Amino acid sequence: MRCVSKALRFYALATEEPANILTRREREVAVLIGRGFSNRRIAEDLEITERTVETHAGKILRKLGFSSQTQIATWIIEQGLLPVDPD
Repeated sequence: MRCVSKALRFYALATEEPANILTRREREVAVLIGRGFSNRRIAEDLEITERTVETHAGKILRKLGFSSQTQIATWIIEQGLLPVDPD
């Protein structure tokens, strides 16, 4: 049953728009994770607590079926959601 659940999650990720998978705030956190920011830095940038960042990161991990923030960063890049700095 677990394999079926995981397969369905990956199918949803492949067919659903990235914007619909995560909330606006989760996307903001995910993009900052993709930029390599620490939880503390993300909290400072978004003016939220570090614990709130951890909560958002945990929800992102569950929604995407990932086990690490490195996977979140990779996904953000693959989805083209990482803004390019003009520098």
